Amino acid sequence: MKKLVNFLMAAVFVLSASSLSYAKGIFIQPGARSAGYGQAFTAVADDLTAIFWNPAGLAYQKDTQVMTSVFYIDYDATSNGPMFNKFETSAILPFVGFSTPIDETTIIAFGAYVSGGGGGKLKQLVAPDTYAKIEGQYSFMIYNASIAKEIYKDLSVAVGVDVINMNEKQEFENLPYTNYSRNGYGVQGNVGLMYKPIEKLSTGLVFRSGSSISLSDVAGMDKHYRYPMTIEGGFAYKLFDSLNFACAVAHAQYSWTSASYVDTTIIKIGAEYLATDKLSILSGFYNDPDIYNTAVLYNGQTANVTNVNMYNMRYVNIGVGYKFTKSFNAVLMYSHSFTQDVSAVDPFTHVLTTYKYQIDLFKMDLNYKFGI
Repeated sequence: MKKLVNFLMAAVFVLSASSLSYAKGIFIQPGARSAGYGQAFTAVADDLTAIFWNPAGLAYQKDTQVMTSVFYIDYDATSNGPMFNKFETSAILPFVGFSTPIDETTIIAFGAYVSGGGGGKLKQLVAPDTYAKIEGQYSFMIYNASIAKEIYKDLSVAVGVDVINMNEKQEFENLPYTNYSRNGYGVQGNVGLMYKPIEKLSTGLVFRSGSSISLSDVAGMDKHYRYPMTIEGGFAYKLFDSLNFACAVAHAQYSWTSASYVDTTIIKIGAEYLATDKLSILSGFYNDPDIYNTAVLYNGQTANVTNVNMYNMRYVNIGVGYKFTKSFNAVLMYSHSFTQDVSAVDPFTHVLTTYKYQIDLFKMDLNYKFGI
């Protein structure tokens, strides 16, 4: 029975940590084009994902347009431990947006996207022909309204409002736990600024206030989840007519959300090369630091496995964009995380265990502008 309890605690830890991957960095960011830039998009923000990256970028998008984007994530968390061997999950996360000018200098936009979500399953044989199973799901759905104004030819400002819907559930089979499901809403404010001091240089700054999400009551669980406050700045510079380079730094204030999280700083670099009038190639890199505080306790034991930084990610991205017509373009992107295998004594089974954690991401954007 003690082994079963140890397994259950370890399984819950692994499932929680795996779900946490959806909330790393500043959650999952929308857009294939932005990802192709290594997410260094704050000073570029030239498509409808600007509602997230920097709403001030909307001010330079003068055409009525619609955009949809699909984000597919696939990852496995594996170990050679005696109890937990493989946790696998995948998810498709959508984005849809619309913008239109209301006068010569003012743009309004609306969008909805999933900033984090997915689920996974875990099972273990605990008796002949009997499996203990855990299935979890976790998601954040964002509903956005933004307005941007071009103050001068080289300066724009914007504000946006996000309504955040969080959903979470856990289901257990052949385990002494009760299934639960909870959801709640919060509101976040966004402020963006874009300044172009010279023709080849663009700078951007965005602030997201964070939010307290009031969740439905589940016994023994916190009734609030605090969405992190973030600030991000960057620049983009045209090295040549056909080559644009971008860099950004983002700071996520997680420490105010929970004792389980710490603040992170993310460094992002990327570039776009215009191979032809229709074809572009994008490439970028960004880090995704571990936000987990190691002083997390389960049944009186510290989960020291997190001390080995197994959730510190390094992503390399490559993408391609193509303009089919003046009105319609598409972008495809692939991203892969590079992590090292790590070993630690499992705090529940007390066995030296090697952990592997790998993520593959695929994104696709489709954008259509009216009246061109």
